[in-house]
Amino acid sequence: MQYKIFVSYSTLDIGPLEQLKQQLDGTGMEVFIAEHSINPGEDLKEKISAEIETCDLFVVLWSKNAEASEWVSQEVGRAGALNKNILPIILTEGLSLPGFIRNLKYIPVYENPKYHNAQAREIILKSYQKKREHLAQAEEKKGNETLAIMGIGAFLLWAMTK
Repeated sequence: MQYKIFVSYSTLDIGPLEQLKQQLDGTGMEVFIAEHSINPGEDLKEKISAEIETCDLFVVLWSKNAEASEWVSQEVGRAGALNKNILPIILTEGLSLPGFIRNLKYIPVYENPKYHNAQAREIILKSYQKKREHLAQAEEKKGNETLAIMGIGAFLLWAMTK
């Protein structure tokens, strides 16, 4: 099972971005970071839009730099329009989330970066586990439905031979 995370950030916030990336290394999750995930010559708008559309979790690193970024605001708007699960991480003390995600509880990483990056990792891992459990339940249900259909088929075959 693949679990995809899209990280929205300002390119001026590479340090905190790299700290988050280190927290997620080795988890088996696919983390989309435009700086590392888009090749030269690729259409940024098209690639970013497609990645937001297919992500399981949208993480936004919110800072003064992100607030000034046209890209970050558009990415957050797109994720909101697609009803994506959004995890806001605030990098700058005293900064509020933008209006369209202001109601979300956020992680104040500026208070204690090491602790709050670990907290973000745990939240992301729980989201990943929740998806795994949901898929396992769906597979079990599908298996039960298949068994029921096979049972009905066997009964009909038996009834036809009588």
